[in-house]
Amino acid sequence: MLSDELKAQVRQSFMSLKEDMDDFKIRQAQNKMIAEISKTLSAEYKGEHNILCVEAPTGTGKTFAYLLGSIPIAKANKKKLIISSANVALQEQLLFKDVPQAQKYLSVDFEYALVKGRSRYVCIRNLINVCEDSASNNPLFESIPLFDKPPGKYQLEQLSDMLNDYSTKKWNGEIDDLMHTPNHSIWQKIACNRFTCTAKSCEFYQDCAFFKARRKITKADVIIANHDLVLADLSTGNTVLPDVGESIFIFDEAHHLNSKALSHFSLTTSTEFIKTSVRQAKAVSEQLCKISKQDVPDINIKQIDDYLTDLTQLLKQLEFNDNIYLFNQGVVDESIKQISENIFTLISTVQTKFTLLKESWGDYLKITAIDKNICNPISNIVGECEQHFISIIALFSSFLQTDEPNKAPHSRWIEKSTLANKKTSYLLNSAQTDVSKNLDQLIWSKVSGAILTSATLTSLGSFERLNKQLGLLRDENQYLRLPSPFVFDQVDFIIAKLKASPTQVYEHTQEVASQLLKRLDSNEGSLVLFASNKQMQMVADLVETKLNCTLFVQGEYPKKHILEKHIALRKQGKGSIIFGLDSFAEGVDLKGDNLTHVVIAKLRFSVPTSPIDKTLAGYLELQNRNPFMEISLPDASLKLIQACGRLIRTETDTGKITIFDNRLVTKFYGKQLLNALPGYNIIVE
Repeated sequence: MLSDELKAQVRQSFMSLKEDMDDFKIRQAQNKMIAEISKTLSAEYKGEHNILCVEAPTGTGKTFAYLLGSIPIAKANKKKLIISSANVALQEQLLFKDVPQAQKYLSVDFEYALVKGRSRYVCIRNLINVCEDSASNNPLFESIPLFDKPPGKYQLEQLSDMLNDYSTKKWNGEIDDLMHTPNHSIWQKIACNRFTCTAKSCEFYQDCAFFKARRKITKADVIIANHDLVLADLSTGNTVLPDVGESIFIFDEAHHLNSKALSHFSLTTSTEFIKTSVRQAKAVSEQLCKISKQDVPDINIKQIDDYLTDLTQLLKQLEFNDNIYLFNQGVVDESIKQISENIFTLISTVQTKFTLLKESWGDYLKITAIDKNICNPISNIVGECEQHFISIIALFSSFLQTDEPNKAPHSRWIEKSTLANKKTSYLLNSAQTDVSKNLDQLIWSKVSGAILTSATLTSLGSFERLNKQLGLLRDENQYLRLPSPFVFDQVDFIIAKLKASPTQVYEHTQEVASQLLKRLDSNEGSLVLFASNKQMQMVADLVETKLNCTLFVQGEYPKKHILEKHIALRKQGKGSIIFGLDSFAEGVDLKGDNLTHVVIAKLRFSVPTSPIDKTLAGYLELQNRNPFMEISLPDASLKLIQACGRLIRTETDTGKITIFDNRLVTKFYGKQLLNALPGYNIIVE
């Protein structure tokens, strides 16, 4: 229960915020959100889990609502508060602005820290080894492929500068704080990796960038993370973040959690990767046994190569569509399954031998003094090989798995690509189509409390789609939809009269171009949102020379650059028009005169194009369910609200929204989409 002391702390924090914060405005919705967060996290509601989903429209002040409502309770219950955002921009805003401000106003003291994944930190031991270049000068390593392509002179100089800057404390060891980052393949060799890390056994443990950050995290009351890191850490053993049961989670921009989870719980490997990994393992085994005077384990490369050749021959016969072959309902063809079983058995055998060799190598190092310039690199390669075998075996294990009947299947597919040497490589993929069970097992069933929030959490006015995606149970959790602080009835939502339907692609594109020339004001700030890059480019070609102001098209410049240039032009009183896709329909904050007209080319229906979406749609159809009504329509509603939300960002903003999609008035679902919008003044031409 929420004690009187905690109530007083929350109330006092809010009063300090109200009195001291510049431009503070009292918002009833914010008060309501603070109260509901406090009650939920204090277990005032019945139910096993203290979980609250809050849809808090722009202008609610949701960030301070969840900071004020959760930090005192987390501190009082000796729980860590983990705030997870969907993107870097929001993470930086929390780190540099919102959380430091909250420190000023909150009546309880707290420490905060930013957490990043291991791979964002340098392994100083690896960096020293590469810089000293000992491995390449040692005949022991001639046959071990340390690098696909050895670093060049410039890259070695860059790594040497990094080592010097780390040694003199000019650089903290984080890739994000480098002025010039090394390319991905080289960074992978010097980055911290759980498979190659020896933790406290490492001579550089006390000076390790990753463990320094981790020690800082253990002292922090509030930890700022992101969805990718949270999912990666929890699915690999919860080694970076505090224990889930001892934590309260805030998921900001929670509508991205499902797509992030789908990505994290997917598996992939390729025919060429398997060949390279086995050869690397054989080479390192030979050298390791040479040093420790052991018998070399038999790794039958030819047998594995033969099976891979047989697999490749089968894959060549498949009918690829845009270089993708999708197995029907995730069921792998029997002939491919048989060869996959043989490869799985062989790789598993190799892994078993390799694991035993790794253990004996570890024992050997405990009793034998070996030059660290030799043992460190070889131990790293052993760790890499182990990581590769785990990923290969996981993929083939999924290919051989039979999915549970009457449950959403895995999506399994083959992707064809051409390598630099013009050889064809086949990428084998497996992904879950439903991650709700994973999220429940990792988070919801264990967590001390959780708040999920976003400006758009509902679809067609309901939390049902969110519940299904994330594995939340309506009866066990709390739900809150807050009203917007803005008045929308003065905003015209114009459904333009067009002859062509968006399904008539060529005609619709031509008509959109001619309508834009009539409707866009060359003295204003406008944002035109497209559902496809192809249509955006075609319309841009048709209108660019006829507009009397600057046109920015997504892709021609970075998003940040476009927004900065657009704002600069508006400050000068000049017109500016932005053509953008999905990334401009969300997270773009153009206030006042910077944006007075949002144009939407057409509704963004998620036609199942990815293998995961196609598999799920096929499964729903087999269940006599309608994928359009269950997936496409709710998602289109959420995307439409997000796109419209670019216009009104403050109480004083004005403008209009125009949409070139007559399906809003000709199709049965049009009224549902319109009813889910804020209270715009709907005008049907």
